[in-house]
Amino acid sequence: MSVAEAFAFFLAGAALGGILAWLAARSVREQAIEALLERAKNELREATATRASERVGELVSPMATKLGEFDRLLGELLGRTNQLENATANLTTQTSTLVSALRNPAARGKWGEMQLRNVVEKAGMLAYCDFSEQQTVALDEARVRPDMTINLPGDRCVFVDAKAPIDAMQAALETPDDEARRLLVKQHARALRDHVDSLSRRAYQRAKGSAEYVVMFVAGEAFLSAACSEDPALVEYAMDKGVLVSGPLSLIGLLRTFALGWQAVRQEENAKRIASIGRVLYERALKFSEHLGEIRKHLERSVVAFNGAVSSYESKLLPQGRKLKDEAALAGDDLAEIPPIDVVPREITALDAAPRSSELRRRA
Repeated sequence: MSVAEAFAFFLAGAALGGILAWLAARSVREQAIEALLERAKNELREATATRASERVGELVSPMATKLGEFDRLLGELLGRTNQLENATANLTTQTSTLVSALRNPAARGKWGEMQLRNVVEKAGMLAYCDFSEQQTVALDEARVRPDMTINLPGDRCVFVDAKAPIDAMQAALETPDDEARRLLVKQHARALRDHVDSLSRRAYQRAKGSAEYVVMFVAGEAFLSAACSEDPALVEYAMDKGVLVSGPLSLIGLLRTFALGWQAVRQEENAKRIASIGRVLYERALKFSEHLGEIRKHLERSVVAFNGAVSSYESKLLPQGRKLKDEAALAGDDLAEIPPIDVVPREITALDAAPRSSELRRRA
């Protein structure tokens, strides 16, 4: 091999080594770049995931709060539902007990009397109402006992009957059949009309001091409303018979009206008592004025007598006493001058024009 060939071979080897070295360095750089890129991708992925998680948390947090409030309200609602179910069960039990009790005529009568007493108490008329255990009414041919007597001013009264029949209406409330219920309501209205006739025949209105009507008390507004719906002329029919059909609400209104009448009577009685007290007070004031007049006269006489004594003292006793002191050279103070009383008692004029007590008694 010649030197030129060897040199060329050397140069070619060197060039190949440089190329290999460059390729190796390039491979290292590419690997480093790929590692950096991979790391950047991982970091970007983690950052994106973290931000997405935070964003999801921001979006979900209010929803979670609302869901918590919903759970709490749902728990309270369930608790109240349980309470309502318990109350409904208790009410159902009590209603069943009441219905069972009202099937007994004696218990039903007691219930009506109790309702009547409650109405009287609500109206504030307990003091003016007598119940059946206290009152017996004498009529022309018999003695009857109303459930309540309402006492009115002027020795007047209104009788109340609380025995209105409700058997048919009670059965109507219990039956599930619409047609049977309608027939029972019609029967209930007929029973109330018959009871109106019965009360009219008893003639409570002819009792001494009675008003021109008797009150037929129906112990429940529903009972009266159902009857009036079936028989719209029931109330007018009863009034023509001298019977006032009344439920609890209308009876309260009636009793409140009577209470106003009693209030007016009490006010009139109070006014009379005040007038009587005022008359006595005025008579005593007149008598006292007479005593003051007598005292004034005595005071005037006392003043006149005092001034006369002063005049005598000044004209006779005082000059002679001074002369005696001067002549006898007596030591001591001089006799004092005593002025007369110029103040006179004041005239009593306020009651002079008023009539004397005897005249006032004659006018009364």
